[in-house]
Amino acid sequence: MTQPSPETEPLVRAATLLSYRWTTRIITELDDNGPVARRRGSLPATFPDIPVDVLKTAVAGLRRRGLLRRETLSTGERQLRLTQAGTGLADVYDQLGRWARQHDYPGGQSDFVNRVEATLGLLRDPNTVTVLLNPHAPYEASRVARAVDAGLVRQGARVPWILTDTGRELRGPLAELQAWATANTALVQRVRHTRPAPPVAKVQAAIPGVAKGAALPGAVPRRSA
Repeated sequence: MTQPSPETEPLVRAATLLSYRWTTRIITELDDNGPVARRRGSLPATFPDIPVDVLKTAVAGLRRRGLLRRETLSTGERQLRLTQAGTGLADVYDQLGRWARQHDYPGGQSDFVNRVEATLGLLRDPNTVTVLLNPHAPYEASRVARAVDAGLVRQGARVPWILTDTGRELRGPLAELQAWATANTALVQRVRHTRPAPPVAKVQAAIPGVAKGAALPGAVPRRSA
């Protein structure tokens, strides 16, 4: 597995941190509608699409990663609310979702949550982030397979690879993610980068020099909201 470079590591770690299951769904709900009371039944009522046991695990993980916190008000009421780091994700999600909607990524009738998570999947791949930051280097075809499949780069005439309009426009959301990672360095540094899942099989046939069945860099599979 290609390891992130010092330049790409904060971005890849941040994308990994935000790629945990249900993170986008829970964060955007609280950002849109405010804190959730910690009364019995309040959380399941707020997130009826998430099984109760899964919801408890997801919330515990978000608290552990520094994106949610519990707060007791002067009235004695307990709430679950976003931390400053969690609130700061609004602009990141907005730009990721806008880019994905504009470029129909990942395709089909994807909703906001799926679009954001699919784009984070792209940015979990250190190869893809490397190509976005420095597209003209002579990368082997297997290293740019994920980026080619997503329409971010194509083969060039005078240089091996060039960014497409789709790839250039992803640099804006990438910069927003980088700003969030810099503002939340302590949270991001605790994240361990893990191998992304393999991409779709059509990548193997789309790029010259990549043998069928070869292992390719990939991304987090699309999840349902």
